Amino acid sequence: MVFALVMTAGIAHAQTSDPAAVKLLKSVSQKYSGYKTMQMDIALTIENLEAKTKETKNGKVSAKGNMFKAEMGNQIIMSDGKTLWTYLKDVNEVQINNFEKGAGIMTPNDIFKIAEKDYLAYMGEKVTEGGKSLQIIELTPKDKTLSFSKVKMYVDPSDNSIKKGVVFDKNAIHYTYVISNFKSNVEMNDTNFKFDKSKYPGCEVIDLRE
Repeated sequence: MVFALVMTAGIAHAQTSDPAAVKLLKSVSQKYSGYKTMQMDIALTIENLEAKTKETKNGKVSAKGNMFKAEMGNQIIMSDGKTLWTYLKDVNEVQINNFEKGAGIMTPNDIFKIAEKDYLAYMGEKVTEGGKSLQIIELTPKDKTLSFSKVKMYVDPSDNSIKKGVVFDKNAIHYTYVISNFKSNVEMNDTNFKFDKSKYPGCEVIDLRE
């Protein structure tokens, strides 16, 4: 996310997915694929294992098709599916890039509509958080050039909803996303996902597109 989204760690698995994990993953993907829009609050915890630091930021994320907007701490990141804008509040600056899928960015679609063909999926442990019993699905990307080595998805099997996700970045950083106040099919205008400079007087524009 924006979503910029660990060290290779964990259990050694066979090079085939667990059928039970694939079945649950498909159910989760189908659930979220049925929504035209999504809106939620996110608590993002970033833990740097080498620097031994940890910080938590609270924000909001909205998505419509392949468009998304994330307001997190000092940043607003948005994309209309073609262009990526990163606005830095403290310096009143926006950086513009072409949006390239897989270039270190995990979009809401990447998180909520994970395609089982792109990952090896395994059933992890069952845990209880927030009074709910959650099933962990461990996902290892088949594309080893990606910036992360593993994702842990915490799923409520009673309604196939995702409550938490942990992304293990190869730079020894763990990103933990806790989802709350999830709403679906909220009316959203496409202009919400395009940066409007007129709303930020004096904003410096840095266009990094080639």
